[in-house]
Amino acid sequence: MNRFLRHFTLGATRGFAAQSGKEPHVQNLKIEGVNDIIAVASGKGGVGKSTTAVNLAVSLAKKCQLKIGLLDADVYGPSIPIMMKLHGKPEVSADKKMIPIENYGVKCMSMGSLVAESEALVWRGPMVMKALEQMTRGVDWGILDILVVDMPPGTGDAQISISQRLQLSGALIVSTPQDVALMDARRGVKMFTKVNVPILGIMENMSYFKCPNCCEPYYIFGKGGAQKTADEMGMKFLGEMPLEVGIRSGSDEALLKI
Repeated sequence: MNRFLRHFTLGATRGFAAQSGKEPHVQNLKIEGVNDIIAVASGKGGVGKSTTAVNLAVSLAKKCQLKIGLLDADVYGPSIPIMMKLHGKPEVSADKKMIPIENYGVKCMSMGSLVAESEALVWRGPMVMKALEQMTRGVDWGILDILVVDMPPGTGDAQISISQRLQLSGALIVSTPQDVALMDARRGVKMFTKVNVPILGIMENMSYFKCPNCCEPYYIFGKGGAQKTADEMGMKFLGEMPLEVGIRSGSDEALLKI
């Protein structure tokens, strides 16, 4: 995580968009008060994308003393309220904007805070996009250095629309080491490239299991897959995150391992 933090802190002070070398997005797409918007994405679910987004956001807020927001854009499967230990619903300001719920120094917005936990959302694409629009520009984020967006898995309409409607400064790709996950990660990279969103790098999650008794690493899902993919696609490799009981239990119990 420390390698992550150095990269993102440097980006926040210089401006990710300026570093990218890409032409800036249309100015009116920018969310008022938000300096940079970073998407944490994957081509498929189950690789630890939300866990990565949560720990990155909290670490940037706590360790780097940055003003951070966290948007849970996974409308159908919101998990941020559990991991961020959010309670209640957002209040509404005088100008009819929702006020994000704050915990661990991070301002959070999630569909999971707006609907009952047991309720299943049976929505078509236009309704999803309207909800995402409300959770971005219909929110009083205040002044933020970085808004971290926990993207929905896949490369469909929602992902493309978020990339085009928000002035994304860059995307962080999360994958596990095996070929099946990396194949989908490559699709995610290509999607962001097509909509001119810079790739900040790829992070390998669940790289190995660290035995709590002997501390020996066991490469359950293979070894070095994300590093190889980064080299082949000309991306930065941002590091490995092992399978650790503390990360799993901390996320489930909303006690983050920072």
